[in-house]
Amino acid sequence: MGNGKIAQDKLKLLYIIDYINLPLTNNELTNYTLEHNNMDYFTLQLMLSDLCDSKFIELYSKNGNEYYSISDAGKAVLEMFGDKLPEYFIEDVNLNYSHLKKEIKKQRELLGHYYKRKDDEYIVSLQVTENESVIFNLSINVPTENLAKNICKKWDSNPEEIFGKIINTLTSDSLI
Repeated sequence: MGNGKIAQDKLKLLYIIDYINLPLTNNELTNYTLEHNNMDYFTLQLMLSDLCDSKFIELYSKNGNEYYSISDAGKAVLEMFGDKLPEYFIEDVNLNYSHLKKEIKKQRELLGHYYKRKDDEYIVSLQVTENESVIFNLSINVPTENLAKNICKKWDSNPEEIFGKIINTLTSDSLI
C-alpha cells in the first residue's frame, strides 16, 4: 500500500466508504471528506484512483451516475489493518458520518428531479424506491422551469407526507 501516511489515508478512505455502506458518487465522497477535513481534494482523487486500480473499491454506473463501493478485497484489507486506524478517527467517522448515512439513504429512496423536454415543457419526476425497487413513480409535464423547481422543492421538503397523501387519495374508497 505504499508509505505510512499514504497507506493510512487509503485505509481511512476504505473505512469511510465501508462505514457509509452505500454506493457513493465522487461528488458525495469529495464533499464529505473535505467537509470533515479527512484529506485534501487531490489526495482524495489520487487515493480513489489507486484504490480502484488495486481493486479495493469498485466504480460502476447506475442511472447515469458513477458510484464507488468497497470490494471484498477492500473489506479484507480493512479487517487485516483496521486496527492501525487511530481511535480518534474512528470516533470522528462514527460521529460525523452516521447522520450522513441516513441522509444519503433518504435522498436515494425519495427522489425528485426535473429536466427540460423542449421549450416551454419540463418533466418533473417524483420517485420512491424501497430496497432498490421503484415502488412509486410520478411524472408531471409542466410549462415552466420555475414550476418544476417548486414542485421538486416541495417534494424534497416533505416527501413522506406528499407520498402518503397521494396513496391515501388513490386507495380510499370514496370517489373524489
